[in-house]
Amino acid sequence: MFLTNITLKRPVFITVIIIALLALGVVSYVGLPVDQLPDVDMPTVNVTITQSGASPDQIESKITKKVEDAVGQISGVQHVSSTITEGVSNTTISFELEKSSAEALQDVKDKVSNIRGNLPKDINEPTVSKYDSSASPIFSLAVTGKMSSSEMSQLVDDNIVKKLQTINGVGAVNTYGEQEREIHIKLDKEKMNSFNITVSELTNSLSSDNIDVSSGKISDGDTEIALKTNAVIKNVDDFLNILAATRNGSEVRLKDIAEVEDGSKERDSLSFYNGKEAIGIDIIKQSNSNTVEVAKAVKKELIDINKSLPSGVKIQLVTDNSTAITDSVKDVQKTMIAGCLLAVIVVFIFLKNIASTAIAAIAIPVSIITTFAVMKIMKFTLNTVSLMGLSIAVGLLIDDAIVVIENIVRHLHMGKTAIQAAKEATNEIGLAVMATTFAIVAVFLPIAMINGLVGKFLVQFGMTVAASVLVSLFVAFTLVPLLSSKYLKSEEKEIPIIGGFLEWFNKSFDKLSKAYSKLLKWALEHRRITIIIPIGLLIVSLLLATKLNTGFVAASDTGEISVEANLDAGSTLDSASKIDKDMENIVKKNKNVKYIYSTVKADKVDLLVKLSDKQDRKESIDQIESKMREDLENIPGIDLSVTSAGGAMGSGKLVQYHIKGSDFTKLQKYALKAEKVMKNTPGAVDVDLSYKAGKPEVEFDVDRDKAADLGVTPTAIVSTLGTLFNGTVVSQYETEKDRYDVRVELQDSDNKNLNSLDGIYVPGKNDGKSNTMVPIDQVTKKVFTTSSSTINRYDKEREIQLTANYVGVSQSNFTSAFNNKLKSEAPAPNGIELTAGGSQDQMAQSMVGLAIALGMGVLFIFLVIAAQFESFIDPLAILLSLPLAIIGAILGLLIGNKELDMMSAIGVIMLMGLVTKNGILLIDFAKQNYAKGMNLKEALIKAGRTRLRPIIMTTLAMIFGMVPVAIANGSGSELRAPMAFAIIGGLVTSTLLTLLFVPVVYTYLNDFKKKFKS
Repeated sequence: MFLTNITLKRPVFITVIIIALLALGVVSYVGLPVDQLPDVDMPTVNVTITQSGASPDQIESKITKKVEDAVGQISGVQHVSSTITEGVSNTTISFELEKSSAEALQDVKDKVSNIRGNLPKDINEPTVSKYDSSASPIFSLAVTGKMSSSEMSQLVDDNIVKKLQTINGVGAVNTYGEQEREIHIKLDKEKMNSFNITVSELTNSLSSDNIDVSSGKISDGDTEIALKTNAVIKNVDDFLNILAATRNGSEVRLKDIAEVEDGSKERDSLSFYNGKEAIGIDIIKQSNSNTVEVAKAVKKELIDINKSLPSGVKIQLVTDNSTAITDSVKDVQKTMIAGCLLAVIVVFIFLKNIASTAIAAIAIPVSIITTFAVMKIMKFTLNTVSLMGLSIAVGLLIDDAIVVIENIVRHLHMGKTAIQAAKEATNEIGLAVMATTFAIVAVFLPIAMINGLVGKFLVQFGMTVAASVLVSLFVAFTLVPLLSSKYLKSEEKEIPIIGGFLEWFNKSFDKLSKAYSKLLKWALEHRRITIIIPIGLLIVSLLLATKLNTGFVAASDTGEISVEANLDAGSTLDSASKIDKDMENIVKKNKNVKYIYSTVKADKVDLLVKLSDKQDRKESIDQIESKMREDLENIPGIDLSVTSAGGAMGSGKLVQYHIKGSDFTKLQKYALKAEKVMKNTPGAVDVDLSYKAGKPEVEFDVDRDKAADLGVTPTAIVSTLGTLFNGTVVSQYETEKDRYDVRVELQDSDNKNLNSLDGIYVPGKNDGKSNTMVPIDQVTKKVFTTSSSTINRYDKEREIQLTANYVGVSQSNFTSAFNNKLKSEAPAPNGIELTAGGSQDQMAQSMVGLAIALGMGVLFIFLVIAAQFESFIDPLAILLSLPLAIIGAILGLLIGNKELDMMSAIGVIMLMGLVTKNGILLIDFAKQNYAKGMNLKEALIKAGRTRLRPIIMTTLAMIFGMVPVAIANGSGSELRAPMAFAIIGGLVTSTLLTLLFVPVVYTYLNDFKKKFKS
């Protein structure tokens, strides 16, 4: 081999290259960002438009539909979904993953800008932003104390939030449950009426006071002096003296018709930590920053912040994503080290030589460290996916070195010198080793080319394994021959203590080799039986495969449970808070609960339940979830969801369906039928529809004729009602620290029930006189109705989402059972479409992608072997043995009680390359002897006897390298285990069967070639 010859001639040169690679790898490792998952560019854009006071139905027709029609014209749009609530239109545009997020963002901005003139004039400017996969919180805190809510909010804002925002790498700090200071002007409706003062007149008076504005400048040619008008209110009580109006020559001050309160904004959320009211803080990192490093900086700053806080105020850590990341990294490191040690022990037992074992073992750290440099160049991160690739590759990295050094040792025993043995042995085995390695690379490169979201995540997995294996090939052709020529001797010294065992093992293996030769000879003489037996086993295994559960990815036990309760439409924040208390009281009864953090909104309660570590509890997270769900279902008026928080592909309900159609009445009826079917499907829990009954609404129908006669405009009605019952910000109150809104609203006693709607006057004109007061009842009629609280749309049509979780069944069995029941009991009528979403949609896409990757991998393997053997027929002997790996993979998953999911499917693809290695080593040596004139049967028997040792060594090294991954119990181990079980099972059966099956198939192909030539 070219590389080996250069290495043996110029050892210092190659040593320098290896040292340089190691140095680059070490430096790259230090600089690699650490994160939970790969940073994937998601071409998803969000358009948010707000219109104060507009109902969901109005926003849908006047805003949302126009936005959807505009963005739907952009090339590459995959889905358009909208959520419409009171005053807010939120449209999310998902593009095909091939489109860059920057291009998608600009395209959407252009389309929204083009239709701006067609949208209502009183909307706030549309906000167009792109989705950032790293914009989820890496840190969540809860601040508790004995202070009042307003004091606590001020303390959090001044002493905590502002300091956290200055940390390098922190992108945003969001708070929940805060009481932001606000000045309230509480209007007395009766007093205003007695002075004949309308709301619009008062708001105009307040807006024209409390000002501080530039009033121009004067100049004498040499000096310029700025002019400024200052009418700023210094104290809150001074608002009472503002002139509201003048009636009959008398001044009416604000204190005559209202009260002023130094209060807080109406809260839209509450936070609780273990039942105590708290202020929640979410810390979001900047894109491309190191999660672990940012978390360290935050923790360091929190130590200083805690020292400055008043006694009794505590900052509680709720979630810390960096902990899960570091735990996962540590677990992978442990499995890698354990795998390396087990693989090295296997090699040592076979070679019974410390020097040769050390030379082979050095390939592992050199390959891994150098791979870090490749990861840095390709802008990868140290994450669950890339580290999983390295942990899986541990057994592979020593394979090439094993084959090369085993052949060198064999040549040394022939009496050759160390240099001669290193050179000739490497040359003899070189092409076969290259072919086996390129076959592995050929399998993993297509994995990196899978389309869809899953493919984006797996790019780092496939490329990391491919890079590490190529580096191990370089090491096998350079460092291994070099060190072998320097330190290997033909004579073997007996190793103390275990020397006897090693001798016994190798003598036993020699006997096994002879037995195998006899068995192979028998197989070559009974070819039909040898072919039929593996085919029969394959058929049986495929029948057993029907008993396997299938899913997307295995759920990880993160020790966190997410409990979500959706409340009835029209509920208030106070009523939601009471439900939260009931839920917390039930949840905290479980002895495994460490703490509970909850966020409460008027229509929703979210609980994050932190459990003790899985090693410290007897119950699994699934068992705890089931018990919690059973107890929480007794609370009336809530739609419940209990799921594991976090995981490989995020949290959320396990099953999601989009039911859409243009006729909403028809859509609603069918959605209720589908919900009933799902509730009756075995295993279904937490079944819910996104559609909720509308909340109560009073609609003021304007009598246009009467309003025109009395000079009342609809705008005056809207502004009057909006100010009284929703409040209007008319000014700002400024202190040394900050500026606070001044809000005008009705006093609390006049804002409690429907009677509050009586005695309201609006400004009008009567007989040409302005400032007349017209009772609102005189120009409007009250209509009691209900309004949609939320409208969901999907691909330009109304939709209702049907969601659920399942227990005691697999995803495939559940969805199959539901679909069958739906077809028989509630088939979709014309105009109604039901499609799968969420993990089901991702699973379908990923499995199609993996099937394509498998086909591409097999094709590339064929091409690599064809190039190696210079034949298009001979590779078929190896390709026909590939299905044999499926036998063990299925048995491995059944024994390990694992699902056939995305990870185990990748394991099956990986097996294609591993099985190929054994076949190549066997056939390559047989072809060499056959070319020298040896009888084909004798050549195959000799190849089997000679190559049995390296085949078994590499297989066992791979198996034992995978064992720690299969039995690991650390963070994220559930994700990797199915792949390990599939690979271990497949390696065992494929190796045993390939040793007989491949030679027999090769003889058939050789017979075919002879007939074809004749």
